[in-house]
Amino acid sequence: MAVTETEIKTLVEYCETHLGDPHLWTTPDGYPNSLALCIIDSLYSTGSHYSSVVNVIERYKASGGERDGAKALADSIRNAGGARKWATSIAHNLKPAHTRPGAPLKAEIIEQATELMSKLEIDTVPDLVSQVKDSPLDNGVLREWKRLPSQSSGVTYNYLLILAGMPSVKPDRMILRFLAHALGEQTELDGQRAVELITETAKTMNVDPRALDHIAWRAASGRELVD
Repeated sequence: MAVTETEIKTLVEYCETHLGDPHLWTTPDGYPNSLALCIIDSLYSTGSHYSSVVNVIERYKASGGERDGAKALADSIRNAGGARKWATSIAHNLKPAHTRPGAPLKAEIIEQATELMSKLEIDTVPDLVSQVKDSPLDNGVLREWKRLPSQSSGVTYNYLLILAGMPSVKPDRMILRFLAHALGEQTELDGQRAVELITETAKTMNVDPRALDHIAWRAASGRELVD
């Protein structure tokens, strides 16, 4: 279902009424110097309290990985003795990728993501940006990423792009909740429509989609709008 002008107008009015001064909105810093941290954050972020993700990131940084690329992350996992041992000794987080029995660890998905990056000859953030910038929502990286276990929705791919500094939107449950509040619970929503709605609203408001995504997420999760 295509995004309509009426929906965008409604969203702009809702944002102007409920989200404060757009000049005060912030854009997440991301990790422009570390594709490893982009991968870790994006894959640990779903279904987790963000404080636990921050803890994983800080532990990985403490291991010497603050500026690591995908290859160095793969080396870190291999040197730890595999994904499960890395999750125990480095990340200190054994969160599974989903709640069904037999789910792989998120650390195991991270290991597979590093293998994917190696296959695509991507090691750094600029490498990733170079491969996807011309068509962020239709490219080989996206297609391969969605084949990773429990990643078919593309939510973590979109977040990976945000963390890499690209103007993307992470259509997770908080963004879907925000859109439902703004447009009405009866509105037909899915991940792709959510991306289009936030992106087009940001364009109309002349703001970075990442900034609107971030403030909308904070609003839907009940956090203070300004850090």
